[in-house]
Parts: sequence; C-alpha cells; structure tokens
Amino acid sequence: MTDQTLRQFGLHLATLRKQRGWSQETLSLESGLARSYLSGIERGKRNLALLNICMLADTLGVPRSEMLDFPRQGSTGVQVEEPRPVFGNAQNAAIEATLRHMAELNEAEVDLVAAVARALARKGSFRQG
Repeated sequence: MTDQTLRQFGLHLATLRKQRGWSQETLSLESGLARSYLSGIERGKRNLALLNICMLADTLGVPRSEMLDFPRQGSTGVQVEEPRPVFGNAQNAAIEATLRHMAELNEAEVDLVAAVARALARKGSFRQG
C-alpha cells in the first residue's frame, strides 16, 4: 500500500464523517477508536486493520465495500444513510442527566463511560439477535 493510497483512504473517511456532520471526536465515541488514531488515518499517516475498516463502515452506516471504493484522485460522491442521532433520543431524562455529568469528567473518565456504554450496547445487540 502506498502513501498515496493511505492519503486517499483518509480523505474518503473524512468525507464520509463530514457528510454525517460528525467531528472526529464524535466518530471516535461512536466507533470506539481513539480520536488520535482516526486523525492519523484521515491524514494518511496510519494504516488500519480490516476489522477497523468494517467497524468504521458500520458506524458510518455505509456498506463495508464502500470504504474501499474511493477515488484515486479527488472527492467522493458517496451516498450515506439518513444520519442517526449521536446520543439517541436526548429527550430521555436519564440520557440528559448522564450527558450533564459527563461534561464534568476528565478525558480518561469520559473514555471509561464511553467504553461501558459501548459494551452494554453490544451486549444488548446480542440479546436482540
């Protein structure tokens, strides 16, 4: 894989993320990948594993094949699903309270809360299927 390929993939990922109106931080929280890692990918400085490509596709709501179908030069005309709310239905009082409390946490504590939430969400998805 060439540096140019990594840069083009990174540009493609950034385009998909921005089409959703998401920051790198939001994508990080939603995908479980570190923001610094995502930044490195978008800048073409990081190579990533197939599992991470699949996780990003699922998080962004695009087919997994779309992640590797990027133009070699220039922008992308990717179609994405309707954006889903980042935190679900924020009308829920428990979610609103949790978000208020999280605003007072340091970065490590926020990462811990996000990891617990991801683990619970994944556990819930196994119960449904």
